[in-house]
Amino acid sequence: MLDRLQFLLGEAFIALRRNGWMTFAAISTVAISLFLIGGLGFTYVKLAEETAAMTGKFELRVMLKDGTTTAQISKAAADIRAIKGVKEVSWIPRDKAWKRYQDSLPKHDNFAEIDNPYPDSFKVILSDLSLTDSVIDQIKAQSSVDDIQYLKDGQQFISQVQAVVKWLATALGGLLFITAGILIYNAIRLTIISRRLEIRIMQLVGASFLTVRIPFYIEGIVQGFLGGFVGSLILIACRAVLAERVRLMMGWQVPPIPFGMMCLLCLFGAAYGLLCSMVAVRAPLRYR
Repeated sequence: MLDRLQFLLGEAFIALRRNGWMTFAAISTVAISLFLIGGLGFTYVKLAEETAAMTGKFELRVMLKDGTTTAQISKAAADIRAIKGVKEVSWIPRDKAWKRYQDSLPKHDNFAEIDNPYPDSFKVILSDLSLTDSVIDQIKAQSSVDDIQYLKDGQQFISQVQAVVKWLATALGGLLFITAGILIYNAIRLTIISRRLEIRIMQLVGASFLTVRIPFYIEGIVQGFLGGFVGSLILIACRAVLAERVRLMMGWQVPPIPFGMMCLLCLFGAAYGLLCSMVAVRAPLRYR
């Protein structure tokens, strides 16, 4: 059993050394693609978490028309709560808003002769900032709503940053990942072609299906795993370089890369390498 395992591993690593430059190209491309996918994916997740934590800061202030009755206010609140993307609706009576404003000013100011300029309003907190425009359109359709005030630029900026990060992770990472798969495929295919006579002899003397193919599977797994490992190291190095600069420039704390994410990148790379090697092995071994 140990002799067979030694044979399979030996054949795999001989093939890796034999096609050194092709192996290097495959590993480096897998590393860069997983670095992009992992890094941008991590950024997107953390940005989504920060956005969810900041929803209370990006509230909508819905101003109601003068003369809106209590029954109409109750109905408008219920209708707004039913809108998808709305997390919380709080009614702010006009008298309460006016008193809060008075309390914020020096006590000697006299407001006795000034009419209350504040309307009844709602404070609306969203559960998903990407639905802001849709929520606003549906709130404006309410007959009792007069105006809506909110930090439009801030919400749009966060939504746009999320969209850009997601697009980059999908487009660039995916393109490089496909390129890496092609390189792994070509490296293993070249090994198979160069050893076609040996493979044919092994088949003639009764070598099993797995004995012939497992070394190539191992070769693909090693290439993918090393690509994931190197990509994880690059990700950690970039995080270390950028963390201090981001903290000084923007005051943000960049969280460390989770160990589980590093393991996931390595496993994902190994699984992808196995898949590419299975595709590469299947066609050439049918040749007679």
